[in-house]
Amino acid sequence: MGLFDLPAPLFAAIDGVLGMALPAVLRLVFWGILAGWLTMMVYRRLSNQEKIGDLKAQQKVQQKLIADFDGEFEELMPLIRHTLALGFKQLGLALGPALLSTLPVLFLIVWVAGAFGNEAPATGSMVHLTAEPSNNDIHWSSTTGVETVADGWQVSWPKNGRSLTLTDGRQPLLTLPLEDNIPIIHKKKWWNLLMANPIGYLPDDGKTDVIHIDLPEQVIIGFGPAWMHGWMFSFFVTFLLSSLGFKFLLRID
Repeated sequence: MGLFDLPAPLFAAIDGVLGMALPAVLRLVFWGILAGWLTMMVYRRLSNQEKIGDLKAQQKVQQKLIADFDGEFEELMPLIRHTLALGFKQLGLALGPALLSTLPVLFLIVWVAGAFGNEAPATGSMVHLTAEPSNNDIHWSSTTGVETVADGWQVSWPKNGRSLTLTDGRQPLLTLPLEDNIPIIHKKKWWNLLMANPIGYLPDDGKTDVIHIDLPEQVIIGFGPAWMHGWMFSFFVTFLLSSLGFKFLLRID
């Protein structure tokens, strides 16, 4: 389990309760609102709201002076420079807290991507798998339901209680059906200390670096263009709107 996976059991438990009453799209709206609230709360706690507010007030005064100015351009330049300086000071005060406020949300995003990203194929449906680099040393535990194609295999997804294993002759690489709906397995990387792969890793001493499994994506919204169908649209639109809403309601600068 990686660092960003630590709260995943809690998120899964809450989502399981919500799932008894709400469809996936409304659960994503809930998680998006929570992410927006969390971002604004962390930002308000870390930022110097009093100083940022003071700078904004000063900037408004300067902007009014510029708007009302009626003189030579050379006389206007100091007002413009001072206004820009106030803007950069405000940016400097807000940028660090804004970046830090997104870190807690990463814990939630990592879990949401895994929980709402892909789904298990229907039993008996053909699923495309590829291995990189391609080599002839790996084979399936059974040829039944497996068709070799130019860039990999077309595999009939096993029934419950049955399994199909891809091996390199020394050790298993991948077993179907998957325990989690993750469309890739690879050798362990440094960033897996932050985000672990729930279905495991390929052997470090093996010839195969990565295996792609063409799992179907979950359809969260069943209408509109394809880019609306997945979890990202529902989650991030709600996240953005709720962040702006909390910023306005809580009067956060």
